[in-house]
Amino acid sequence: MKETKELINQIKNRNEKDLDFLDEKDFQCPQIHYYLLDILRENEMSNAEFFMKLNLERSYGYQLLNGRRKPSRELLIRTAILFHFSLEETQRLLKIGNREVLYPRVKKDALAIFVIEKGLQLSEYQELLDAYEEGV
Repeated sequence: MKETKELINQIKNRNEKDLDFLDEKDFQCPQIHYYLLDILRENEMSNAEFFMKLNLERSYGYQLLNGRRKPSRELLIRTAILFHFSLEETQRLLKIGNREVLYPRVKKDALAIFVIEKGLQLSEYQELLDAYEEGV
């Protein structure tokens, strides 16, 4: 897969009548449900275990994994924390899901960044989030 800089250079060097390059594999973003399925496969986690750990209703979880529903931003953040993603991996997951990336000037986002950077567990994130929301 090409780096973003390479893709930008490729775009800059094309003339306005040559847009065929947009159909190339490098210009395709994976669909979020396929990406989630890949994450589960790579981490050897069953769908049922994923649903249980994220406290998802089974039917809703399957709708997410088959592409009928789009995951919320919070669900993607919780998924990243569950799998101990780095901040960079989390931002990529959010981008693939067409959700806003984490922004440190937003307090709730800063909390998620803190949890990700410290490698905390999903339960610890939920406790911190609950405490934060009580104080707001």
